[in-house]
Amino acid sequence: MKTILRSGLLLANLAITAPILPSLAAEPKPAAAQVVLEKAPLSITDRQGTKHDFTVEIARTQKEKEAGEMARTSVPDGAGMLFLFNPPEAAAMWMHDTPVSLDIVFIGSDGRIQAIAERAVPFSERRLTGQGESVAVLETAAGAMEKAGIVVGDQVTSKALVVAH
Repeated sequence: MKTILRSGLLLANLAITAPILPSLAAEPKPAAAQVVLEKAPLSITDRQGTKHDFTVEIARTQKEKEAGEMARTSVPDGAGMLFLFNPPEAAAMWMHDTPVSLDIVFIGSDGRIQAIAERAVPFSERRLTGQGESVAVLETAAGAMEKAGIVVGDQVTSKALVVAH
């Protein structure tokens, strides 16, 4: 009787959990966050002449760019990551494996902001692009651009950023 009861409970448990098991197996395993990269100061001067200072990690290599902010659970205020493109390219970013919302800022060859994708949706695979070729893309905490009043056309400067003058 105990064997029949245990078998019955086991079968009942399997019947209840079986529909859940495939969905658990299908969940993506989170990527490991990359190590902290080389840092550099970066400033954005808005149209009123106010400078907004950031400390950014520099993603230079393809591997660093691919990992980006993936698996990081926060981006501190005043921090971010700068993705460099040499030569400039029509950069496209996504939020794959990125659990935190970001502002994504596309920087043109003149050092000016050409587009801002504000509050990008975590884990989204939607491609976010600028307006033409970018020499760099800056990722910051979601809402940072709005909070600072930074808009398209504002000037970005950093020793890490190579721009045409």
